[in-house]
Amino acid sequence: MADLNTIKAKVTEMSKLALKMWQTTHLTFIEHDADLIPPILQDENRLNGLEKEITFLLVEWNKVSSNALEKAKIPLYAEIIGDLELIGDYCKDILERIEIKIQEKLLFSEEAVKEYEELYRRTEDALKEVTSALERGSYSAVKEVLRKDEHIDTLVDLYRKRHNQRMIEGLCSPMACNMFLNMLDFTAAVYYHTKKIAKNLLKLA
Repeated sequence: MADLNTIKAKVTEMSKLALKMWQTTHLTFIEHDADLIPPILQDENRLNGLEKEITFLLVEWNKVSSNALEKAKIPLYAEIIGDLELIGDYCKDILERIEIKIQEKLLFSEEAVKEYEELYRRTEDALKEVTSALERGSYSAVKEVLRKDEHIDTLVDLYRKRHNQRMIEGLCSPMACNMFLNMLDFTAAVYYHTKKIAKNLLKLA
């Protein structure tokens, strides 16, 4: 039976799973441990399953609900679960790069690791706040995510320039440089989708 409370609970479960994937993907990078990858991919399959499950519930809810205000929320929840599913996809993309990094024994410079850590932390903080707001059912709490407005694109551009310069100076290999730049872009995408979720949650508040 489709109802608003069930949908909210499923969306919260999906957000918690996306956060877990994001954190464990980062742990795989830090620990350089390929054994951590299979459980994350299992979580990604579960995330995809939840998206399908919630989509079905939204369709059913649209059929049975006679409340115009409730029906107006359906596209917002659909966008939120779409963004959460994409976050899972980007985790998978990052994992593919990490797996190559491990297999090829590629190393990032200390500066590169610090830069990626900073970008990861900002993204994790935003995703934590979104997940916490969903758990509490207090969507207005995500205002802080939007208020911070971290200008991730500007930061990524700066880090890309720095890393290309390190490659030119011979401080890292072209292949390692490519891995790093991919990871920057994917992390920026996760941040972007997290902010999209926050904006939609405010519309639901």
